Amino acid sequence: MERIVTYSKSSTLILTSYCANSCLYCGFRQSDGSFVQDDEIEETLSFAAEKGCSEILVMSGENVDKNRKITEELKEKGYNSFIDFAVSVCQRILSAGMLPHTNIGVVSYDDLVRLRKVNASMGLMIENANSEFSKKVNPQKRPELRFRMLEDAGRLKIPFTTGILVGLGETQEDRIDSLKRIIDCHSKYDHIQEVIIQNFVPNSRSALKSSYPLSFDEYVELIEYVRRNSDIAVQIPQNLNPFFADLIEYGLTDIGGISEGRDRINPENPWARIDELKKIVAEKGALLKRRLPIYPKYIDKGWYSDEVGEVISKLLKMTDDSICTIQEEV
Repeated sequence: MERIVTYSKSSTLILTSYCANSCLYCGFRQSDGSFVQDDEIEETLSFAAEKGCSEILVMSGENVDKNRKITEELKEKGYNSFIDFAVSVCQRILSAGMLPHTNIGVVSYDDLVRLRKVNASMGLMIENANSEFSKKVNPQKRPELRFRMLEDAGRLKIPFTTGILVGLGETQEDRIDSLKRIIDCHSKYDHIQEVIIQNFVPNSRSALKSSYPLSFDEYVELIEYVRRNSDIAVQIPQNLNPFFADLIEYGLTDIGGISEGRDRINPENPWARIDELKKIVAEKGALLKRRLPIYPKYIDKGWYSDEVGEVISKLLKMTDDSICTIQEEV
């Protein structure tokens, strides 16, 4: 069987860049308290629809409700909380014929219940399970809270994307332990569709200006650990990792979301064009196929609401650049 590497044709919608955390590696966070306006949402959705996107990645900083300016402005617009606003935006995305994948940080079980109804899948990076190391680079983040949300998502049967952040000075033992805990959670609930091994790349806005790059062999060890111990797909961002093509033969199965716009999270590291990526992947003896933000396994399981299911059904009928629908090939 020919090896398949998948990607999602997506566009990113940032609800707000405000974040209550102050991670040393972050170039995303802004403290001004602004949030996306209706015309920006409409512009993003129109652009995404025009480009044939099937996924809208809904992003924000964490604990947005702590920002009084944002909460007051949202109340003026009729939203009692930031989650109310996020749910409303996801409903607009579904109405536009695309699938939301929401990653807005740690949220409560009750909030996950609401978000599940309007999302094809959701995500949260664990980053690193070592709490002592985390205090050095992201002091406000608590790994146990992130694992709690990972467990909650499993209980609610939410197809989930998570992963680790590498190249910050952590050890390979830290990385393996983080992956082990992710896999252990998946073994209980069978809900993690992909794990991202994301390397830190310094940018103009991050406090950290240098990284601790992993060797090729270290990446291979991490990928093989996941593949040997689970059925979780392994994603490595194409625009951040120079080894991505060479890692295909060692078990890389996904390169994440690709957009014709700029990478809103890593704007200094643009994506390659999809036709270029197809050639690169083909040179490694594999086929690049498009997927939805919900993997085939979870479509087959029916892990989605009726509202989300209607959009999934329409997207699966696409005839151009047909969607990958066989889980075994992913």
